[in-house]
Amino acid sequence: MSFRRFRSVFAFAAVIVAALASAALAAEGDAPAPNFGALSLLPPFAAIALCLITREVIPSLFVGSWIAGTMVCGWNPIYGFGKAIEEIWNALGDPWGARIVMTCIVMSSMVGIMQAGGGVRSAIKALSRKVKSSRSAQFFTALAGVVIFFEDYVTAAVVGTTMRPISDSYRVSKEKLSYLVDSTAAPVAAIAGVSSWVAYMVGQIGKQFTELGITSSYYNTYLQSVPFVFYNLLALLLVALVVASGRDFGPMLNAERRARETGKVLRDGAMPLTSAAGDPDLEPAENAPDRVLNFVLPVLFLVAFIVGMLLVTGGYPKVGLSEAMANSDSSRSLIYGSYASAVMTLLLFWVQRAASLSRLFRGFLKGGQSVFVGSMILIYAWGISSSIKSVGTAAYLVNVTKDFLTPAWIPLLTFLTGMVVSFCTGTSYGTMGILMPLVVPLLAKVSAAEGLDMMTYMLPTVGAVFAGAVFGDHCSPISDTTIMSSMFCGADHVDHVRTQMPYALLAGLGAVAAYSAIAFGQSQPVSFAIGAAVVVVLFFAMSKKVPDYKPEEQ
Repeated sequence: MSFRRFRSVFAFAAVIVAALASAALAAEGDAPAPNFGALSLLPPFAAIALCLITREVIPSLFVGSWIAGTMVCGWNPIYGFGKAIEEIWNALGDPWGARIVMTCIVMSSMVGIMQAGGGVRSAIKALSRKVKSSRSAQFFTALAGVVIFFEDYVTAAVVGTTMRPISDSYRVSKEKLSYLVDSTAAPVAAIAGVSSWVAYMVGQIGKQFTELGITSSYYNTYLQSVPFVFYNLLALLLVALVVASGRDFGPMLNAERRARETGKVLRDGAMPLTSAAGDPDLEPAENAPDRVLNFVLPVLFLVAFIVGMLLVTGGYPKVGLSEAMANSDSSRSLIYGSYASAVMTLLLFWVQRAASLSRLFRGFLKGGQSVFVGSMILIYAWGISSSIKSVGTAAYLVNVTKDFLTPAWIPLLTFLTGMVVSFCTGTSYGTMGILMPLVVPLLAKVSAAEGLDMMTYMLPTVGAVFAGAVFGDHCSPISDTTIMSSMFCGADHVDHVRTQMPYALLAGLGAVAAYSAIAFGQSQPVSFAIGAAVVVVLFFAMSKKVPDYKPEEQ
């Protein structure tokens, strides 16, 4: 990080905390106000703005946490500094967070073993006979993201690490690769019907239905709401359009043209979250076997162990497959599966004498080291998420919109509120947990006041909660899924966010059109068609063709 950028970040922080301290001195008493109101927006907005302006993620996230800490510590910037640090160590010390960080490191370590043993090299050679161009490389990336639907973290890890070397060789920019991975992670997992998300989503529905005395099946309600999760459906439609047409727009267009014309999959000066490229310890020996199975088997190990652990932690075989997957413990499954697959991968290459044990262990260590920066960003993102919760950002956003709700417009306003909440907090689960207890009872109350059956707009409203929550999880710079997509694809995180944002906003605009159609009494198919038309028309109006790179033509 350049000194000028570093200085600008903390100069901005100093101005903010000084302003807050001045406001505190002018206020009566030393205790923090119980409700910060619009000021609660300051920490997330400052962090996100600094990320995009300075392209320095970690100090920007810390500044946001520092501002929030200052607010909750009686407007004292010194205590606020300590509070920010406390939130970071609490995030790392949380068992769930620790398991996710370990998973990132171990999965990347397994890839390091595959590189040292020649498995990645074998895959590149084999896929080069199937993938003929940059467009087909993108197609296989998107297809893999849809097929691996059961857990968004697994999608980011498996698809990102699998397709990264292939996409590099076909001049697909890191920005595009991370977009394709990110856009088929959370958007698919939330609507797949059988995934690690389902238990939480069904639980959110069930709690509200129980309190309202609604006897409908919670799981069936979730399934029936999937067609109304317009953002996810339109985000996937946009992925299909991008891949099939070979067109892009906005910053992504510039990134793709750079990659095609110059071969630079990263911009000059980029800071990728995976930094082990070119390490001699990760280069395979000349006599390492070129077997495609040496790439396929580790990936199968990873998927099989994680799926198996998802089922086991969910209670299988005492319960059925669907129920077990819905009740699984994803973080435990990820870390157990990652360690097991890393051990199996190590044994696979050692038995074949593909490399010495010492070389394989060095690959394991170097692979884990390569995601150090990404892991740090993940921890700081969790820290600011806790800080944001302490100042009541999400509660404020919900509170300012609730007085404008009417039954027909509840789905749209729920989606808009969810977009802002999830983007500012970077958490889809948190957004669901905030919105569902508010909008479902509110829908029942407002519907009764107007003489409507509360179920008239129930499915669109539930779908809107899920859609709004996924928007932020998909594109917020402080979302763990967004960070992990950058990490496993080897992209500069801020570049990933900047290039993906226009696509997320386009899908979001289509969803707004669809929910507006619901408000005007249109059916789900008609509403979705309207949203899809908005996405398709605007995409082709704004996008331009990107040359398809075929190595044999060079």
